[in-house]
Amino acid sequence: MRMWDYELISIEASTSDPDKLSNDFRVKQNRKGEIYFDGYIYFNYDFDNSGTMVESSAMRSQAGNENEYAPVIWSIPKETYDEFMENYYKDIIYSNVGTCTNLPEPENIVPWKNHNYTFVNCKIEPHGFPDIVPQGYYRVNFKVTGEVNWGFVGVVRVFDKYGH
Repeated sequence: MRMWDYELISIEASTSDPDKLSNDFRVKQNRKGEIYFDGYIYFNYDFDNSGTMVESSAMRSQAGNENEYAPVIWSIPKETYDEFMENYYKDIIYSNVGTCTNLPEPENIVPWKNHNYTFVNCKIEPHGFPDIVPQGYYRVNFKVTGEVNWGFVGVVRVFDKYGH
């Protein structure tokens, strides 16, 4: 049973070629005070195994001070597109945001289709994450390199689920 919860602080998207891939994310809050995000990733290039590498890293800071962030063990090592899709797409990407996006279902990811993938009222459901996570601020850097370099950096605040 997961003993923690989180609050999304920010998401910043980047791209080296907006004509081939554009992306944008916005953190929002509804009337009930619930925090979620909206956004999109528009693919207009062949996102495949021909030189495309995917990786992710995480860092933690107790108080969120920029100079305090230190690496944590949760990461995705640099892998080819095929390796990433096989190892992480279903269990990490789709299981956490599949209900709020038009991303393809895991059995339909090959070949990846050029399309505008949207995210609407997304609150990441932390499937596949540990039950116990130290409180603090976490910065996750998701990076894709190849024909287009793109990704996002997200920051969350993790707190004790029962002592918030």
